[in-house]
Amino acid sequence: MQIDVRVELAEARKALEKLRKDQIPFATAYALTQCAKAAQADLEREMARVFDRPTPFTLKAVRIRPATKRNLTAEVKLKDEAYKGNPAVRWLIAQIEGGPRNLKGFEKLMQRAGVMPNGWFAIPTKNAPLDRYGNVPGSVINRILAQVQASRDILTRETPRSRAKNVRRAIRKREGRYFVAQPGNPRTKHLKPGIWERVSFGFGDSIRPVFLFSSTAPTYTKRLPFEQIVQRAVARELRTQFERGFQLAQSTMRPPLPSVSG
Repeated sequence: MQIDVRVELAEARKALEKLRKDQIPFATAYALTQCAKAAQADLEREMARVFDRPTPFTLKAVRIRPATKRNLTAEVKLKDEAYKGNPAVRWLIAQIEGGPRNLKGFEKLMQRAGVMPNGWFAIPTKNAPLDRYGNVPGSVINRILAQVQASRDILTRETPRSRAKNVRRAIRKREGRYFVAQPGNPRTKHLKPGIWERVSFGFGDSIRPVFLFSSTAPTYTKRLPFEQIVQRAVARELRTQFERGFQLAQSTMRPPLPSVSG
């Protein structure tokens, strides 16, 4: 997702006619970069307003590329890379454009392991534990993947020996254990397809769904008018930032070299 801050500069250039020609690119680049920074701040404020408990990673998902004297274009875009997990653009694009969301990483892992049908989605239920941002914690996701044999790293998956040990510990601490109810599996045909949690007690156990599988992708409405926010920031800031660029260029202008006549 990328939006270039490109505007008609003819009128603004008239205000800079008194500058030496070699200072005009500097003032122009300064103004465009400041407009991009203002748009970035506006987007962060809007995300904090329209999203429910957004994470710091989400709020810092907007990046800019400053304009330079050689490239008079400033970019405002969503981060499209991540050291771990999915880049911001993958989940925010549905909030900007609307429509179905993309598959999440743990859904792809479960499909690759044959735990969940290809192209299906895992929808959290009211029983799913949530962190303070309203998301299922990564530690829970990792525990589910390990117990249903879908972890990316095979070494983190439970073995028969570790499973028996973990079951005993779960009973002792009354922790949940996860299992899959797959579509078409006769052993779990009485359950809705999904990830279920079993909690064992001294006198028995109980089960409840944590994720339910769906062949239909969750659909989002447009909540973040990305392009409109950027355009409004440019319209609001451009004139002021050109004036500041003008003043800064004047304050840093070197006197012209004296002409040499023969």
